Amino acid sequence: MSANLDQVTQALRESVLAGDYEPGTALREVAVASVLGVSRTLARLAMGALEREGLLTHAPNRGFRVRLFTVDEIADAIEVRGELEALAARQAAERGLSGKLSKRLGEILDDARDIMEREAFNEIEGRIRWIELNAAFHAAIVEGAGNTPLVSAIGHVCRIPMAGPKAIVFNTTLADHGLAQVRAAHEDHEQILDAIQNRQGTRAAALIREHAYRSSRHKRQNFEDMERARSTPVPPGLALIRRPDVA
Repeated sequence: MSANLDQVTQALRESVLAGDYEPGTALREVAVASVLGVSRTLARLAMGALEREGLLTHAPNRGFRVRLFTVDEIADAIEVRGELEALAARQAAERGLSGKLSKRLGEILDDARDIMEREAFNEIEGRIRWIELNAAFHAAIVEGAGNTPLVSAIGHVCRIPMAGPKAIVFNTTLADHGLAQVRAAHEDHEQILDAIQNRQGTRAAALIREHAYRSSRHKRQNFEDMERARSTPVPPGLALIRRPDVA
């Protein structure tokens, strides 16, 4: 039952993040069970799991509803992730990276640099690849810390829509501005890796904390473009977010 529940929860999670249900929509046990092709018990348990993650709310006699998020909440979640990743960077620096992981991080940065230098960023495939490399870089830093509870904590924060390192929104209305943001992020990555490789834990933590702050600021600045970004790649959870004045 545990494996089935995991699968059902993931299917419902993806459906909610994809915007299949508008924020505020009531999720009925029977309807969810029918759509997912599972029992009402599994549907109820999956909704309970998403409530604990924060994607759904529950009130007595009202059932489960899809939660609405504001841009400010997303920006705050990114800064929380930044604090956790700062701890990861410090521990990775203090404990030392393995040769294999250090090499992998260098290769990630080389591939990202190649995308920018070839101007592949201007094509959708290039942007998708850059997002994958960004997520891989952040994941490798966490891996380098060797801290299992930290992995779990970061994973929990990343379930909040648009808070994870894959949830990048490019400013496609001003291509040069979007590319400038990516280049700045890449420079951050290079400095973070340099600090970790040189066993400078405090410096690495400060750099990744500032990196997260800039990411949260860009989310706020790029929100109007986020609302227009209904073409691929659409960041999971975008449909659940509103400006504070319309929430």
